Amino acid sequence: MVDIQTISVSIASAGVFLAAIYYIFQLRYNMKVREMEICRLNTADYASEQGMQRYATVMNMEWKDYEDFMEKYWYSHPEMFGKWTSQFLTWETLGTLVKNKVVKAERLYDLGAYGAILGWEKFKDIIQTRRGAVWGQDYMSNAEFFAQEMLRVKTQRDASFKDKLKATLNTSTTR
Repeated sequence: MVDIQTISVSIASAGVFLAAIYYIFQLRYNMKVREMEICRLNTADYASEQGMQRYATVMNMEWKDYEDFMEKYWYSHPEMFGKWTSQFLTWETLGTLVKNKVVKAERLYDLGAYGAILGWEKFKDIIQTRRGAVWGQDYMSNAEFFAQEMLRVKTQRDASFKDKLKATLNTSTTR
């Protein structure tokens, strides 16, 4: 026969077990909520009208070479400097979040962050030259990582995209 103490211990053990399961579900739910909130906060800028205008302005910038870029878009032209650097710092932030597994690249891709692919391709020579000239190899490395992650997601979903990207880059006159 089972005594009262055994029943009491069994009920208490079951209660602790259920509480642990509930806690695990709450943690998972809170992690998803946190990821969505971080995504919302970070995408609010680039998905806004102002963010879209900044992206369009940045993607329409033209230069012949590194020196021409520096003359047109560096500190002596704060408005244009602010546009391209704020765009890259947005990608730098998103890259940091993906690299540290705070958010998933797929989620940011779904929220429209794939513009980083073309942005990186357009500016990579400038960024890489800046790395060699002044800032070191980690300069905008998270922005590069982010663009590569967006490219990875894009090519997983559409394998023909790499060919389309090459064709787009080959017809581009801006470098």
